Amino acid sequence: MHNGIGKRATWLRAALISLLLCGTASAKEPIRIELFGEENNIPYAYLEDGVQPAGIYVRILREAFRKLPDYHVSFAAMPFKRGMDLLQSGQIFGYFPPYYRESRDWIERYSVPILQETVVAICNDDYVRSHRLDHFPRDFKGARFANNAGYRMAGTPFFDMVEKGDIELEEGNTTESNLRFLMAGRVDCYVNERMAILAGLRELRTDPDIARKFNEVAIIAREFGYVAFGPDPDGKWPYRDKFANDLDRVLLDMKQSGEIDRLVTEYFAY
Repeated sequence: MHNGIGKRATWLRAALISLLLCGTASAKEPIRIELFGEENNIPYAYLEDGVQPAGIYVRILREAFRKLPDYHVSFAAMPFKRGMDLLQSGQIFGYFPPYYRESRDWIERYSVPILQETVVAICNDDYVRSHRLDHFPRDFKGARFANNAGYRMAGTPFFDMVEKGDIELEEGNTTESNLRFLMAGRVDCYVNERMAILAGLRELRTDPDIARKFNEVAIIAREFGYVAFGPDPDGKWPYRDKFANDLDRVLLDMKQSGEIDRLVTEYFAY
């Protein structure tokens, strides 16, 4: 009798150990992904204190990845132009948040739209008072513009005028450096996304009296930011499309539930 009980106990322990081992063996390690964002696009994607990726897109994507346990995603940052160059050559997995451009036909896939941004031109008072500025960019012939290096948000007609010499262009790497050009009178106008400009002025602790000397003179476009996925010539990321599908599903759920709007509101309230 005791031998029978002992045998059954031994069998149960062996079965339990076997199940535990099988469960451990079948548990899949999350796929590790490094996702790059801009390093100087405040408030959307930037390096906080020069070290930690931060911003509205980082906050949204971090929340999205919490809902995707099959992936372990870390964030890194680099300047926009370098990021797009590395994405095009297949050296990085994904980059955010570029706008959609037909000229970037090498981008193989975009995520669903994440946030709508408003691209504007601002100019200093002296330039505005001395020019009639009804049509962008036609009415800005002869102007000196600042632009973030690598950005094409001012549009093809604008850059056609730059190539013809009708508009003079000076490019800084950051919003803050271009705002400094504008404040110093080195340029007449500057193109960027509206909230990025406001955040840049706040970052520079610009005196309100100085900030009031800049006028928003044109709404150029309303654009969406995305996660962009480029070529994979070496087949390093066979899971790319599944990851993109999973991310799209979660982002759509977050958008429909109002979670993305809440995260944006909380960011600016912080």
